[in-house]
Amino acid sequence: MAVAALGSKAAANNSDNILKTFDSSNTQFSVYAVERDSDGNPTTDKAEIALDNVVLNITGIQKVFDGVVDEEKGYNGVVFLNGDNTNYSFKYGDNTYVEGDDCDINVAMDSIDSGKAAVAIYLPKAAFEEITSNDAKINSMTIDMTSTMEVERLGFKYFSIIIGVLFILFIGITCACIKEKSTVDMQTASIGQMFKALVQNDQAMTIVITIVLVNTALYITSNLLIYFFKYDLAGSNWQGNYTLFNTFAGGMQILAMMIMFPLLRKAFTTLRIFYICVAAEIIGYIVLLTMALSGVTSVFVFFVPGFLIMSAAGILNVVVTVFLANTVDYGELKNYRRDESVIFSMQTFVVKLASGIAALVASVCLAIFNIQKDSAATLDVAGLQEKVANSGLLESIDANSVIGLRMIMTVGPTIVLVIAFFFFKAKYILTDEKLSEISSELKARK
Repeated sequence: MAVAALGSKAAANNSDNILKTFDSSNTQFSVYAVERDSDGNPTTDKAEIALDNVVLNITGIQKVFDGVVDEEKGYNGVVFLNGDNTNYSFKYGDNTYVEGDDCDINVAMDSIDSGKAAVAIYLPKAAFEEITSNDAKINSMTIDMTSTMEVERLGFKYFSIIIGVLFILFIGITCACIKEKSTVDMQTASIGQMFKALVQNDQAMTIVITIVLVNTALYITSNLLIYFFKYDLAGSNWQGNYTLFNTFAGGMQILAMMIMFPLLRKAFTTLRIFYICVAAEIIGYIVLLTMALSGVTSVFVFFVPGFLIMSAAGILNVVVTVFLANTVDYGELKNYRRDESVIFSMQTFVVKLASGIAALVASVCLAIFNIQKDSAATLDVAGLQEKVANSGLLESIDANSVIGLRMIMTVGPTIVLVIAFFFFKAKYILTDEKLSEISSELKARK
């Protein structure tokens, strides 16, 4: 919301945010109509529309796209406008179609001063048949588009600046006002001593590896989830469904940490809760894969595996922290040194490590299955025109890629969780009884 508000304000005062009109009488337009099914996905029915006059009015194309070839930014001299970055409407004869009327428009041109362009218009069945009918006598079309790309670019820019200023302000207040008042004289451990203490604590290492595994499983799914909604569930409202699912899943994760864990702790040991949560996540992934393979498309039905996976993940965040705390006493008994700072600092590190591993897996998945391989930013206009004519701009991955995506984001995490389950079961020895013994020994030693 802040990005949209700041970007709109900044773009309104931007001299590049101007109207440009393109007329097919002096440019090379290729206009295609593509039929959509009831779910909003493009079908194989496509037709080139032979029109004498197409007028394309575009407001707000920022200067950065003006024929600039910049591989680092992902642009290759192509401007690509669609429903994600523009508001649009078009008039064909006496009928006017606007954004939200079950239609979509994709436009690609080689620059904002283009001499060539490809226009794809996605329509429901009735409108598609009307436009492509042999009886159609209309020979002109007017398309009005307002680009929101400049709004997003400027919005993120100024929002980031505000966050940076606030960070410096508040961290400055913290450094200036907070004084250390510790009266404990502790010997500071060297880097070598820190890693030595961790390596010598086999139970801490067990928990660290377990944290990496369970978080990697979750992050693989979260990294690929947007592609699952965009290309598998698809539909014209995939963005809304993705946002709705993320809101529900995030809420379940937080509520599980706050409410479900204390309730489970009354009935089960922490060790038993760990096994229950890992099993719940595995069941959730199996349900998710089954639903995807069976063709379920309702986002609300996907709340079931979302609840199982995210609630279990939230509880596991608490459980592994408890386990990590248990290893401090174990390390003191074994190594004659309490290393709370060393052990607890590892939790942040290994979560970041898991995030990096999951990002690598997701990147490999996208590369292997050619997901988004034909993005508009890497194709010239001729390639885009061919893509529109042959397969449709919205149809960017094939059935095999969809199956691969499903497997990586469900079977992959399931395998990782199974490994975590058996590794933890084989290595972790700090039961409640064992912890009680350790506590008694430490008291006797003191």
